Amino acid sequence: MEAYYLSKTQAEESTFYYLKVGKMGHGQPCFHLWINRKLVQMNQEGREYISFPVRDAKIIKTEKGNLVLRPYQGWNTFRVGVGCGYRGRSKYEILAPKEVEIFAFKEFRSPQGSLGISEFALVCSTSDRVKIRWERTGRTYGSPTKGITIYYTTGQEENIYDIADGLEAIQELKQELE
Repeated sequence: MEAYYLSKTQAEESTFYYLKVGKMGHGQPCFHLWINRKLVQMNQEGREYISFPVRDAKIIKTEKGNLVLRPYQGWNTFRVGVGCGYRGRSKYEILAPKEVEIFAFKEFRSPQGSLGISEFALVCSTSDRVKIRWERTGRTYGSPTKGITIYYTTGQEENIYDIADGLEAIQELKQELE
């Protein structure tokens, strides 16, 4: 699980934590994700962070359009996607579960994205795992160009490389190899 360090702002004697999500042109974030203080973690140096997946938490959209990650029993929030190759792109498709809420974003590898554009998403689900199929282009320097990743609420990720045909291919392999 990777730590994402939070920014904070002070207003009316309160501290508000947020995460700059994504990286568009010239380093601008795609959106700010406001974090409920109950979900904020602290490292040994005293810096506030959050790590995905977040159990019992869901992203809600306020009346004014702000996105807030807050405690929500029975929901889990995952960060899914894969980085692109040099001067390439990446894309993903959620295979399971079908009932999810998706907050997609991109990360440019350079100010204008000419060195590559990766697609990611924050996914809210009632399931304890999310399964995606992904592909990437560009110079990957030997890394796989397609595959399936399963994200678990424990933070574990299971990768199956060079199979982009989906769940049917996995079922077929299971039957043939057992």
